[in-house]
Amino acid sequence: MEQTIFTTMREIFVLLVGDMVAALRPFHLTPEQFDTLLLLQQDHGWRMGDLSGRLLVDNSKMTRIVDYLAGQGWAARQPDPDDRRAQQVVLTAVGAAQRELAQVAHLAALQASLSGFAEAERAQLLALLAGWRASLGVAAEG
Repeated sequence: MEQTIFTTMREIFVLLVGDMVAALRPFHLTPEQFDTLLLLQQDHGWRMGDLSGRLLVDNSKMTRIVDYLAGQGWAARQPDPDDRRAQQVVLTAVGAAQRELAQVAHLAALQASLSGFAEAERAQLLALLAGWRASLGVAAEG
């Protein structure tokens, strides 16, 4: 049964990522670039290493993602106020606008993917997933 659950979750993940890719394509964003935009803020920067750790991508890929976002004017690098040798990545105003547009399309794709569930079923699914996530967190700590 566990293998069937894993296989089903993997298949769902692949389908959801495909939907996400399609929803983000008009905004010239990959899922990883979009996830980065979601983390960035205009008034608080992230160090590259912290971004890559949070998004589970290696440092070289994170550099390529930030280079792309900066090249589009959606993100900017600025000096880290706590460490002169380091840089932080912040969201630009143009990036915030792009993120908002992409979020609307992403949310519509998510809503469409869950449209076959009744409200009570979505609530039950959320409760089950939250419980699973909590047990994974406990297992990782233990």
